[in-house]
Amino acid sequence: MNARSFFLRMALALGIVLLAGQPAAHAQDADAVFDRLQKKYNSLQALRAEFTQTMTSSFSEEAARSSGTLILQGDQYRVETGAQVLVANGSETFVYLPQQKQVIINDATDDETAFSPSEFLTRYDERFRVERVETETVAGARHFKLTLAPRDPSSFFRQATLWLRDRDDIITRLEVLDVNETRMLFELKNVELNPRLESTTFIFEAPTGVEVIDLRS
Repeated sequence: MNARSFFLRMALALGIVLLAGQPAAHAQDADAVFDRLQKKYNSLQALRAEFTQTMTSSFSEEAARSSGTLILQGDQYRVETGAQVLVANGSETFVYLPQQKQVIINDATDDETAFSPSEFLTRYDERFRVERVETETVAGARHFKLTLAPRDPSSFFRQATLWLRDRDDIITRLEVLDVNETRMLFELKNVELNPRLESTTFIFEAPTGVEVIDLRS
């Protein structure tokens, strides 16, 4: 199961966000915001945050919602919600489903259709370019809203949007829209940059008595 499969199964929830639209920034302002964003996240060693996510789709009348914690370090990440635990160590992914008493193990793959939090928070510029920048007030704080367009016209993701908080250059919100008109929206809070992580953060050991489904090649 890849990261997209995991997130599609998750229920998402958005906190209360107050938005106030402002005129689009000038081109030079867009370049400056982009430079700030790159400088901040290029120097990032690790990130820990609480998140809420919501997913809407033309295939469902109701939005899927959930929340949890997210830890990133390079191509490794750990996502925990009440229903699932996803651990990726760079070469393998582990999806633990406590209620089903199952662990699904698979190879980590570079799938263009996969939604990986690390891809969109730290490597988004490899797939997207900044199309426009606007300013918005989100939860009382000034943000830059960056609308991104895919570099590849045939990309699975049609659009991505990042919200960069002006006072500390932290991404607090991101949204992606795919070719199936599925929209996934994240809100991050209590973001910690370069937190001290335990050596076992990206190690997963299946609990005793749990069914292990190994899909590795």
